[in-house]
Amino acid sequence: MNLRSAAGSGATAVLVLLVVAMLIGQQLGQPIVLGFVLTGSMNAQPAEMSPGDGFIAVPPAIAGDVGEGDVVTFEAQQLQGGGLTTHRIVDETDQGYVTRGDANPFTDQDGPEPPVQESQIVAVALELGGEVVVIPRIGQVVLALQAGFAAAASALSGIPGLGGLAEGNAGSSMVLVGILLLAYSLLAEGIGGTNRRSKRGDRSRDRRSEMSSVLILAVILLLITVPATASMVVPSGTNDITIVSSQTPSSDPTVIERGGSVEYSYNFTNEGFIPRIATVNAASTGVDVADASLVPARGETASTAVTLHAPEETGAYVRSVSEWQYVQFLPASVIFSLHAVHPYLAVAAIDAVIVAVVTLVYVISVGLSPFRFRDRGRELSFSDRVRRTIRRWR
Repeated sequence: MNLRSAAGSGATAVLVLLVVAMLIGQQLGQPIVLGFVLTGSMNAQPAEMSPGDGFIAVPPAIAGDVGEGDVVTFEAQQLQGGGLTTHRIVDETDQGYVTRGDANPFTDQDGPEPPVQESQIVAVALELGGEVVVIPRIGQVVLALQAGFAAAASALSGIPGLGGLAEGNAGSSMVLVGILLLAYSLLAEGIGGTNRRSKRGDRSRDRRSEMSSVLILAVILLLITVPATASMVVPSGTNDITIVSSQTPSSDPTVIERGGSVEYSYNFTNEGFIPRIATVNAASTGVDVADASLVPARGETASTAVTLHAPEETGAYVRSVSEWQYVQFLPASVIFSLHAVHPYLAVAAIDAVIVAVVTLVYVISVGLSPFRFRDRGRELSFSDRVRRTIRRWR
């Protein structure tokens, strides 16, 4: 392979990885490496981001403190029905950040959106020289792939057992496809594994009839680990509770006499076939959590006491509680220790276990030699193939 072809292959691989990262980010509701905008709200100076344009998404933990002038992606509560929104911070108040799209005449908070809290920010757009690094049109590739998947899901939803596709259960469907592909690979190896191993001289003649087993393994891992990661990241996050510090007590649990507190039970149910655990932590001042680690048996519910404190000064205040859910592919003590360092470290460790187990089973059972397919008609011309096909139907 010459330098030019190697560079081209490398550029193609990088582009594919970026698109896959964006697809995974869409599935998780968390931009990974790259994010993109869907509307024209940022299509003006200084960002000039058209619909479909991408940007480099920096996690808040890496970006550090954000402030006025930063372009951030946050979990909107009211804008366009809620969901991820990428706008610029134009002001900071005691209640939170004020945001606005560069092309919008009014701030988001002039409408129904409340001030954005630190816990709502999921990514910060990378800036160089005071300008957002914009990658034109890359988001359109992701939208096209999503549209293709939706069309395929609609077409396949009538097949028995695939009704979940039509219901939008993409995660379960991806896991099912990955497991089926793994089973097919194991079956193919068991039936005809010896037929796909040949001498080096035959490999060059039959190159077009080979399928890379490494590529199949990569697809299997993608189809299994993405939904597994989504099942942990998507339901996790921060719950914001607005309380009112009042002069007088009230029957409303969110209205607390100034200087007082209220306690409620935070419940977590271990649903599904795969065991799950959770950790609950205070994500703001004025919150106490009695037991952060919840490890219920499968099908049961574990609870912890959460106490909200009201300050002496009257007014409205936001109290935040974070919850992270994990599939228990590691001992609970190990997961909680990794979570204490960073939640994504625990997710990465669990994904690593999944990748290691699936890869080990695949390599032991299938190996990494190319899959070979017999193609008796490969040397025939198109017209000869047509005539042979017609003769078969007579």
